[in-house]
Amino acid sequence: MIEVFVHSFAPYEDVDFYREMSQHVICAPELARWATEAQSKFKGRLLPEKDYTVLEQVLQVANETNEKVLVFDISRITDKLKAIKRGVNKTPTVVINGKKYERIEEIQRALQSISSKPNL
Repeated sequence: MIEVFVHSFAPYEDVDFYREMSQHVICAPELARWATEAQSKFKGRLLPEKDYTVLEQVLQVANETNEKVLVFDISRITDKLKAIKRGVNKTPTVVINGKKYERIEEIQRALQSISSKPNL
């Protein structure tokens, strides 16, 4: 099992802009383009580039090796408590079979070692 701890955030919304403009796509096409280009897996929330990259790498390796993946978003209080319980202090962090990896280089090495193992 692979556990991934990431930290999502809400995009900045300028209230004055919304008061002046309609939210229709025709009236504000740059908003629609921005919304479709946002890389997010958390219902309108965004991930920092490091977290997103690690999450994509983990999902790719898990798909190749049939590993189960649990994703924890520490911006939510329940996932934050789980992170504290597991000793996770920063993101992105990956826990593979109970071993914690916090630096991106460590995470990539661990994922390479998993993907290079033959499936039994």
